[in-house]
Amino acid sequence: MDITELYRIAAEERDRRKPKRIRCCTAAGCQSSGAEAVLKALKDGIATAGLTEDVEVSSVGCLRFCGRGPLVATDPDGKLYEQVTAEDASSFAAGMQAGTVKAQPCDPHQPFFAGQQPIVLENSGQIDPERIEEYIAAGGYESLYRALYDLTPVEVVEEITQSGLRGRGGGGYPTGLKWATVAKMPGDQKYVICNADEGDPGAFMDRSVLESDPHRVLEGMAIADMRLVQIMDLSTSGLNIPWRSRI
Repeated sequence: MDITELYRIAAEERDRRKPKRIRCCTAAGCQSSGAEAVLKALKDGIATAGLTEDVEVSSVGCLRFCGRGPLVATDPDGKLYEQVTAEDASSFAAGMQAGTVKAQPCDPHQPFFAGQQPIVLENSGQIDPERIEEYIAAGGYESLYRALYDLTPVEVVEEITQSGLRGRGGGGYPTGLKWATVAKMPGDQKYVICNADEGDPGAFMDRSVLESDPHRVLEGMAIADMRLVQIMDLSTSGLNIPWRSRI
């Protein structure tokens, strides 16, 4: 993995972006209320209006107000719309041309959002979870590179401990303590398992990350298992394999 390649992919992704963007939430919450039909109507509306050169319609992860879905956001004005229907979607093409969007606005500064500071979910609703390039453009995999080439395994554990990162389960177990405990256990072979079971009734923690920002999970797992990552980095063996094929 070469950091210059990482930066190149990020730059190419940013250059690829169109001046305007419509982000349609297609996470499980919005899908259950018809988001797929809304996404199709948005794409059809932009194409019919001849705006495909200037407007990109993207499928994104959770926009956080699941009870008011389907949710649609527009850039660069930063507006958010709630309970959008396929019929409403056709008006977004007019909105991209200084017209009127008929969908119901959602106030992103209302009390539901006001006290939130997304950390784990900071990319949620901002990127297409199925495009690794969008994750890289948001700074993805830079931490993995730093963990591989700038820090020792001990320093990685120390930094995670100092960050205060905790598990997303009910116990909030400190991640640094967990990693340090595993590191002290005997044996050269260790495994990192992604347990995505929503054990608590009604919980939506793991699923939100996995469906909205899956590469964050993969990057975290790779950082946790330094030995596995070093084996995966085949560049030292002389094989010319793109790093994206190894993650």
